[in-house]
Formats: sequence, C-alpha cells, structure tokens
Amino acid sequence: MSIPDKYIYLTALIPFLLIWVFIFIRRKDLRREIIFISLLASIFNVLSSYLWWTKDWWRPPTITGTVVGVEDMLLGFFCGGIMSVIYDLIFNKKYSKRALKHRPLNAYIFLIFSTSLMAWLFYRVGLTSFWSSTISMILFVIFMIYIRKDLFFNALVSGTAMMAISILFYIIIITLSNTWIDSTYLPSLSGFRIWNVPVEEFVFWFLAGMWIGPFYEYSLGKKLKSIAVK
Repeated sequence: MSIPDKYIYLTALIPFLLIWVFIFIRRKDLRREIIFISLLASIFNVLSSYLWWTKDWWRPPTITGTVVGVEDMLLGFFCGGIMSVIYDLIFNKKYSKRALKHRPLNAYIFLIFSTSLMAWLFYRVGLTSFWSSTISMILFVIFMIYIRKDLFFNALVSGTAMMAISILFYIIIITLSNTWIDSTYLPSLSGFRIWNVPVEEFVFWFLAGMWIGPFYEYSLGKKLKSIAVK
C-alpha cells in the first residue's frame, strides 16, 4: 500500500482516535476530564510543535504543507485525553466526592513553571528540544509525586501504557512507508533506534504519560477510588 507522505501522519493517528472514542463511550463519568485535558493538550501541542519540536526533533509532512498542521492539534487532543484517564480505565477507578483536607500547590503553577523551564533550557541554555522537554517533565513529575506520593503508581502506569499505545502509531507509519521516518526525524537526535523508531520517541511518551496521567487528579485535590462491581 502506498499513499503520499503528507497523509501518513494523519493516517497514523487512527489508533489514537479509536482508543479515545472507546474510552469516551465506555466511561461517561470521565468525559469532563477527557474533554478538558484533550483541549488543553491540543493547544499545548500546537504551540510546542511550532516553538520546539519542529526546530530540531522532527518535521512531519502535513496535509496543509505547513510546518504545524491539524495533525499536531489532533495528536495532542487524542493523546492528552487518553493519557489523562488510561489509569482510571485499566484499574476501574473513579473520583471520590471528598477533596483532600490539605489542598496541594496549584497544578497550573507547576504547568506554567514546567513550560517556562522548557523554553529557557531550549532558547537560553541551548539544549535540544528533547533534553529541554525531558528535564522539565522529569522535574514536574518529581514535584507532583513529592507532594502527592499516592500518585506515583498512576504516573508509572500512565507512562508505561502510553508508551505501549504509541507503538500502534509507528506500526502504521512503518507499514505505509519505509522512508518516512528517515526523512522526518532530524539529525539532532541520538541516532539510537528501536524498530527503526528514534528512542527519544519512547522516552517522550513515557514521560508525557507520567506528566499528564495524574495531572487532573492532582489539580482537583482528590483521590481515585475503585468502582464497586455490581
């Protein structure tokens, strides 16, 4: 099967779309969280793609021929929603109605700090977008788990699950083209690959899952509890 390169990115998003729709239909109680984080992540991914990722990480062909396309918005939308609730889905969890007695530090302050740190490391320190994002996400996760140690398992599961789900994205790409990856990823990456996919991709998905997975739970100042089996 052969399709033009500009359609491969969009086509490879189909697994994310199907998983997002499945979760949205199956868990009505999580729809508010899914929509909120999906929208937040779509905005963030469009901005970060323009400011960082396409500078030295990758430049995927888009259907519009622009550096940042609708694909980046959809990638952020679907993956953000999936990451935010994948732990809840796997372990059949829901939010308790009671908030914590002591509300943690505002999650959005952490988010702004993490994003600002990423920009500073990239534009001022001169690190690559991979290392800038890696350092900022690790610090964000450490701070969040230090304050809410109960979120560690959520973060670990979310990161591992998202890294595993991302494999479907690359399977489609590799199936459709044996040259797309080589022509899309830029020389600033390490060159180490797994199944011809840059290892940086798997590191990113793992950390992004750890970052976004517990974010909503942290921001609400609530804990998840198991859903009673009827």
